[in-house]
Amino acid sequence: MSSRMSRKPVTKKIINTPESCVDDNLRGVVATYPMLQLHPKHRVITVRTKVDSKRVAVLGGGGSGHEPFAGGLVGNGMLDGAVAGSVFASPPTGHVLYGIAQLYKYNSGGVIVIIGNYTGDRLNFGKAIEKAKIAGLKVEGLIVGEDVASSHNKTGGRSMCGEVYFYKLCGAMAEKGYDLASIRKIAAEANESMATLGVCLSACSLPGQPPLFEIADDEMELGAGVHGEAGIKKMKMGTAKETVSMILDQIIAHLKLKSGDRVAVMIDNLGGTSFMEMNIISAETKDYLESKKIVVERIYSGHVKTSLEMHGFQICLLHLNQTRGDLWLELLDAPTAAVGWIGGAMSRRCDEPHEDDDTLLQSDATKAATGPSLSSTQQKLFKSSLTKAAEEMVKQEELLNRLDSGCGDGDCGITIKKFALAILSYLKTASVEYPCNVLWELSEIAETDMGGTSGGIYSLGLSAASQSFASANVVDATSWLTAWEAAMHAISTYGGAEPGDRTMLDTLHAAATAFKQSLPKGLKTALAQADEAAEKGARATAGMTARAGRASYVAAGYTSDEDAGARGAAVWLHSILTSIAHTC
Repeated sequence: MSSRMSRKPVTKKIINTPESCVDDNLRGVVATYPMLQLHPKHRVITVRTKVDSKRVAVLGGGGSGHEPFAGGLVGNGMLDGAVAGSVFASPPTGHVLYGIAQLYKYNSGGVIVIIGNYTGDRLNFGKAIEKAKIAGLKVEGLIVGEDVASSHNKTGGRSMCGEVYFYKLCGAMAEKGYDLASIRKIAAEANESMATLGVCLSACSLPGQPPLFEIADDEMELGAGVHGEAGIKKMKMGTAKETVSMILDQIIAHLKLKSGDRVAVMIDNLGGTSFMEMNIISAETKDYLESKKIVVERIYSGHVKTSLEMHGFQICLLHLNQTRGDLWLELLDAPTAAVGWIGGAMSRRCDEPHEDDDTLLQSDATKAATGPSLSSTQQKLFKSSLTKAAEEMVKQEELLNRLDSGCGDGDCGITIKKFALAILSYLKTASVEYPCNVLWELSEIAETDMGGTSGGIYSLGLSAASQSFASANVVDATSWLTAWEAAMHAISTYGGAEPGDRTMLDTLHAAATAFKQSLPKGLKTALAQADEAAEKGARATAGMTARAGRASYVAAGYTSDEDAGARGAAVWLHSILTSIAHTC
């Protein structure tokens, strides 16, 4: 096989060209936030200013591909400027020097340059700083790195998301008027009190390139870097709780944290991790640290220093020690205009418990009898009809799932089965004397046990039917028909569908119309006609164009079979109608 044939496919990205993506990205930053100033020839972003602040300015930066780092972290209270290199590559010395000079022009207190602990950044930023000093500029550099996985290296751990802590600490100190030497000294102390470690589940890819490395579906890489590097160890996938515990054990040991220590936590999304996953990771992180009696003062979670689209996360702990902890926390809480900072007033620690007010929506278990009642014989028929309908709904799970798989998420049968099983459980002990109460209880069951869109539809319909019976005088065919029509009206009003839109209403409406038209000929005839019409209504949906519901969102080719909701309604209607017909 030729090398060309064996090459991995290029990862799709919405860009113009790989060559222009960095400059296009920077143009996008200032298009979105016009109060930032782009210096395009040098790939530098700064705050807009025309006067000397007289204070210290903070410059950060490094390779692109880590957004919002670093251009998105420019703003009063954080960076005054950021210089961008190519993707995962250090910016050249000349660009860094330009950034220093640009900031010094309007910040005569000097410039502190935050340098990530990577060879390219150390060399290019370092040379720029030395050139700036020769030119008479007041500037100092600070190399930061806090990665646990590479901490054994001669030059120390790589710079990970903890670098953003330095942007925040230094930016806040600059705003408060600290001088250059003090800012550098206090920030350097923070570097000794933080550690980062993370995992990735998939690799990222540079624009126009295939993924940087391979990882099996059931594996994750421990200690992956933010430049697309593979980790130091492949491990089997674990749960969020297991993964977080494993990471935190190593960070806690590295920092020698003990019971009673306080920390600020940064959980960095490496680019391709969902909000749901990140929230779960935050919860597990807080729980685990608290189980170790470590006080969690702040959690900052989100996109901080990403690695393009890498699926993974890092956890960084800043030990708020007795010497500087209170100051660092004050600086972290200080306001900033930087749009990429993920902290704020809502991040502050609160020890009040999270609990529900169980009395607020408490249902009345001894609900008063409402509406007309059923005779003993009618109660037996009512219960047996509901039981048979529920049992048949359970049997049709596979069919309904199959019908739903083309245009929905394939769970219609599962959802209806949940409802049916809950009904069967309810009927074991429930009184069915008052239809109003029974229908209301069924609506509650649909809401809690069925859930989702289907649960909402059924709950709406059943609650409307219940209210209809609350104002009825007798229980007869007409009162049932009125309740039936009330249910359809509620479903149509709130669900937005009408007969002909390829939903369960096509079954319900066809059956109700037939029942109403045939009722003068006798109940048995009306029941038979309604059953036949329900079947035809469900079948007719196979040829309809979906205009409402989930099926309306997909191409017509996926909706060539019957609508699952319409067939589900036909299933339970058939059971109920035939059960009643057998007693006529």
